[in-house]
Amino acid sequence: MKKTIVASIFVLLFCAGHAQAAGQVAFFAGYLNPGDLNLDNVQSGLELCGTPLYGARAEYDFAKVFGIEQNIAFSPRLFNSTLFPSEASDVRGFLYSSNLVLNIPISRFVPYLTGGVGFLKPWGTGLRPFDATFAGNYGGGIKLNRLVGPVGLRFDVRGWRTAEVLGQKLNILEATGGLTFTWGKR
Repeated sequence: MKKTIVASIFVLLFCAGHAQAAGQVAFFAGYLNPGDLNLDNVQSGLELCGTPLYGARAEYDFAKVFGIEQNIAFSPRLFNSTLFPSEASDVRGFLYSSNLVLNIPISRFVPYLTGGVGFLKPWGTGLRPFDATFAGNYGGGIKLNRLVGPVGLRFDVRGWRTAEVLGQKLNILEATGGLTFTWGKR
């Protein structure tokens, strides 16, 4: 797990370094809400709950409207269990993705669409009903670039869909907001 986190941070910093030509780094906080995972929610013991989400994004724009972004995020409590409440409470979640971005620049106001692939990795010492799983994500939002010097704001809403977990696919809603730091010409 530590190797995965170190590798992900390296990729994020690598992309941030390349963002000097035209790019952006964002630090965000938000909300992650896993959808229903049935099988009678693992025999009525597992409850996926909403949780805070913290992370960073590095975007590199290779054309005025197209870009690539790397996302890394952490969720401090991914799910609950009524069968084993003390065990599930320390299960954290790690999300990573690489996305394509379609920007629609209107001065400092930039609506955008994004989509990509990555993975969701729960970890902790307690109950974990699945290991790392492949996930796709899609969404969009608004960037308010360079409000004060290079500093701006960014608001995102994304949907995640995992590969099969316990024989079913898991849908997750992510809503975030944060500060952006923009470099280069835009």
